[in-house]
Amino acid sequence: MKGYQMLIGGEWVDAEACETFGTENPCLGAAWAFVPRAKSADVDRAVEVARKAFRAPSWAKISATARGALLRKLADLIAAEADRLAEIETRDNGKLITEMRTQFRYIPQWFNYFGGLADEIEGRDIPIDKPGMINFTREEPLGVVAAITPWNSPLMLATWKLAPALAAGNTIGWKPSEFSSVSALEFGRVFEKASFPPGVINILTGFGPGSFQCSTWAALCWAGSRCRELSRPISQATP
Repeated sequence: MKGYQMLIGGEWVDAEACETFGTENPCLGAAWAFVPRAKSADVDRAVEVARKAFRAPSWAKISATARGALLRKLADLIAAEADRLAEIETRDNGKLITEMRTQFRYIPQWFNYFGGLADEIEGRDIPIDKPGMINFTREEPLGVVAAITPWNSPLMLATWKLAPALAAGNTIGWKPSEFSSVSALEFGRVFEKASFPPGVINILTGFGPGSFQCSTWAALCWAGSRCRELSRPISQATP
């Protein structure tokens, strides 16, 4: 049975407590892979490296056009591996392979779209009636963004969060559902091939949102039917 590691700071690592759990193939009702069970110490580590990556010249100093080029490169790599990723999604969450293949025709388009928008993010020069003064706004990245995604369409729903956040220059801490974690970790391999700087994308696997609490998330984005209920402990820890 295959074992996986988490992606933190550009390295594939085990959970600090060395705990794992099995991810089941719903069609067979049996585990087919093991993934790390992250806890708060792992989250703190991921946030710290993501904060460093956010400030590092390899990400903070590259142009918006270069960020867009990275996203478009990622889109091409996803398209090339679409069938393989779709099969992993089906094995991990039990959805029809036809549906997963259809989703993977759209996922590259999202990264291409936001790659094109990356250097179109701009502020405004606002007229003002005070002589000798300039009034303007700037659009700037927030920092480390937490992305929590559900089990049913893992990579499609993750793409809706990751693509715009990365286009704007943020870094990511991503927790996929405990019921469909493997496809997210395989997605991380594609980010590596696209040559995103270490620490820009971090993927942690584990149970529930409680272990994803951290006081230094710049923003929290997620999807799910229990958003309001389960986001409360995380949002209370986020300024």
